[in-house]
Amino acid sequence: MGGMDAFVEHVIDGDCLDENYSTYSAAVTKVGSAQSSIAQLLQGVDELQLMLGDEETGIQIRLDTAIKNEEQICERVQSNSAILQCLTRLSAINRELQDMDKLVQSGELDKAAQKAESIETAVNAMEDIEDTHIAVILAERVNLARMNIKENVLREFHKAIAVETDSNSAKLRVDSSRLEGRISVLFAALDSVKDGENGFQELALYIISAFVKPVLAAQLITCDDAESPSSEFSVQLSNDGGTTPAAEVCNLVLSIVAFVSRVLGDRVWVDAALTELAQLVLQRCYLQRIPETRTELAAFYKTVDTLSDFEATLLAKCADPSTKRPIQTAVKRLDELFVERQCARALEQSRRAAESTAFAVYKMDTHQEWSLAFVQVTVEDADTKLASSFAQSVKAHPAAVFPQCIISESIVGTVSSAYRLLNESMQCNEPGLAQKLAETAQNVLDVYCVLFPVVHRQQLHKVPALALQFFNDCMYGAHHSTILGQLAATENNVNPSWSVVARKFFDTGIRHAAELAESESRELKSLVGADNGTGFYNASDEQQKDALAKALKRGRLALTQLCAAMRPPNVTPHMFYRILGRYLDAMFAAIIDGIVGVRDIGVDDSQVLSDHCRAAYSLVSLFHLDPEITCAYSTLTSAALVNTTDEQGDSLLDSDDESDESDTAARGAQLAKKHCHMSDKLVQLADILMISRADILARRRAGLLAQYSVDELVSLVRALFSDTHERALDIDELKRI
Repeated sequence: MGGMDAFVEHVIDGDCLDENYSTYSAAVTKVGSAQSSIAQLLQGVDELQLMLGDEETGIQIRLDTAIKNEEQICERVQSNSAILQCLTRLSAINRELQDMDKLVQSGELDKAAQKAESIETAVNAMEDIEDTHIAVILAERVNLARMNIKENVLREFHKAIAVETDSNSAKLRVDSSRLEGRISVLFAALDSVKDGENGFQELALYIISAFVKPVLAAQLITCDDAESPSSEFSVQLSNDGGTTPAAEVCNLVLSIVAFVSRVLGDRVWVDAALTELAQLVLQRCYLQRIPETRTELAAFYKTVDTLSDFEATLLAKCADPSTKRPIQTAVKRLDELFVERQCARALEQSRRAAESTAFAVYKMDTHQEWSLAFVQVTVEDADTKLASSFAQSVKAHPAAVFPQCIISESIVGTVSSAYRLLNESMQCNEPGLAQKLAETAQNVLDVYCVLFPVVHRQQLHKVPALALQFFNDCMYGAHHSTILGQLAATENNVNPSWSVVARKFFDTGIRHAAELAESESRELKSLVGADNGTGFYNASDEQQKDALAKALKRGRLALTQLCAAMRPPNVTPHMFYRILGRYLDAMFAAIIDGIVGVRDIGVDDSQVLSDHCRAAYSLVSLFHLDPEITCAYSTLTSAALVNTTDEQGDSLLDSDDESDESDTAARGAQLAKKHCHMSDKLVQLADILMISRADILARRRAGLLAQYSVDELVSLVRALFSDTHERALDIDELKRI
């Protein structure tokens, strides 16, 4: 409309009015025609706008859709272009991988390693495949290639390295011609691959495992570099006689390191490999050579200095100054390792002693008097001296005696070990280590006490002599455990742990002695009692009388054999009496119960049974021992004995007062009365079988038959005497008494 206004202004301009009318008329006509066309155009535009906004026609929607389609097409074109670029780069990476494989096959391992590095960089730079399966596959492919490169490097080294070892020699040979010009390439390859340091370590550990370890395993090692070619390291080995000193072993290892460095380069000896060499030398020259005595310990410090210097020289090659130094660490623990070695050896010896089936016997020639001299003999040897503090404690302790008997060599060795450990604890300046030694002394005895009866349980049940010897061992262990506890006491109070060990020995010995007595008592009862198949009925019958005699003979034989096994000095006289009393009680009780159980005893039967009782009673003569043997025990008193009293206050190792009485029967009766509770009852039964009812009543009233119950006496009266009114009255009288 602006153009139209200008045109109108031009038409009506003053200059145009001067023109002729026709021109003016034509101009007006032209203007009108233009105005008509403009009006039509404006009308068309308005109609087009109406059509675009009309939902029924959908022109606007179609136009918008077309525009969006065009935009999507543009986006696809751009995406396809990016994919094409990504595929192009992946194709290039694939070619790089193929080239890398060819380099590996051709032996150009250093270039192959560099190619792997560049491929990994290219893959990491592709953001389009980040965190995708393709990226994972390519990473695995690169890592696999690196492993292949490292394996090829190590394979070449292994082909060039030859190790020959046998019981007499060891050789490490390097084929220089094979590695000529290749070492730098191989090392460069390991440097280029990730985790290449492990490649150097594997190579060094291979040399250590194949060559160094077999060499250091030999006792005697001789190296002669003068006769070995420059590419060979040779040593002579021997396990017969002698051991190579630590200084020579250290020099040998340093020579091996120098040889490998010369032919392969220093790069082989990474920190881990050098530490492994130090650990091997530590094991051979230090941990396996920890001294067992303080004399040896003093001399061992020279070896410690040598090993420390060796480690400083060896580990000076380490790239990391903070590399662990195993020898230096172990040297600081020398005193601790020394104590641990002593404790471990003592416990092992105790275990072996308890498990040994030799059952070697230690016969005492006389009573063992505990004194300073005894402790010195027990503790001291060429390398060990009695600690002054220990000696003072021994001097302050009252005298003690262990009675003569047969014990085992194993318990003697175990007790001696405990004394030596306690002596070591009193020489130790470190309280913690001193406590460990003292506790191990207790444990040594405890192990023996617990382990021996478990390992040899069957033998203890089958062999009475062994069971009695073990009883003596336990009393010996209890005796010395108590003394050791008093020596180790503080403020005059016995160490409670030692008291536990002593009580355990004591209880164990008592229990096994009781089990032995119980087992053998059952066997003796079966031989002489009514269970032997003959019984005590019709005793006057010749056949039955003979059977009773044979039964008693078998019992006597078995008891005699048992007595032979425990006759002093196998055990002390007192224990002999106690155990024999248990055996006789069992036999006498079986005979008494058998006779009391008979319902009818004739006159002739009573005579036979009475004689049988007296014959059985004659076994008390076994109580008599040779005065030459027992007189040595008669001088012992309970005051000189340690921890050998049972719950009844009876000393288990103290002897009865022995005398030189020539009357064996009287001596046997005296001891039987004390140790065999059934002996009087058996004698009384022999009398009852022969006396009248009146005498039986009289003795009952006098208290002479107190060991018999009313039922037993009534049973005997009914079996011995006829059923009469007088017998009934006497039975009533017995019940009232």
